Amino acid sequence: MTELELITNFIDQYPKPFTVESASMLTGITTETITPVFKDMEKQKRIKRINEHPQVIYVRTNRYNSSVCTTNDRWNLNLTQANELLDLLEKGRYGSLRDLAIAIGRSRQWVYVYLEALASIDCIDLRNFRYVVISRKPLPKLGTKVIKGILGQLRSLNRIGGYRDLDTKPKQKPKSNKRSASQRTHFPLN
Repeated sequence: MTELELITNFIDQYPKPFTVESASMLTGITTETITPVFKDMEKQKRIKRINEHPQVIYVRTNRYNSSVCTTNDRWNLNLTQANELLDLLEKGRYGSLRDLAIAIGRSRQWVYVYLEALASIDCIDLRNFRYVVISRKPLPKLGTKVIKGILGQLRSLNRIGGYRDLDTKPKQKPKSNKRSASQRTHFPLN
């Protein structure tokens, strides 16, 4: 087996972040030989740097899924799972967490966290006590902004017969009924 094959096998099979020194120690190849190979692999986008100082640390490019984002509450939200939930909402008429949890095969807490995250970025809304998909466009922002208690706010809005206005077009100011000085009617004072 050549040195290049050894390095390639190491990268393909090693699941943790690594340095040139750790790769050298685990493969038995000198750091002078590994360094140019890592630079080539970085250009080919097979590995990527995740840290520069005090030491350069690499990971496989496909090791860390960029579709996962972390929220403040130790939840990792996955875009594919969020899409599954949105697909389910589009197909059916769901108004309760329990029904959604049964349909998707997950816990009610999982459904609540995802619905709260999706409602916070205006992907879903509650209309006539049913969850509806408004837009998938803001989905890449999933988990960046989570408004606590937003599902309760949506329920309160539904109780009074309203829902959020999620129109993206800016609203125009209504024209005032005041007349300008040139349009005013003047009556003589006698």
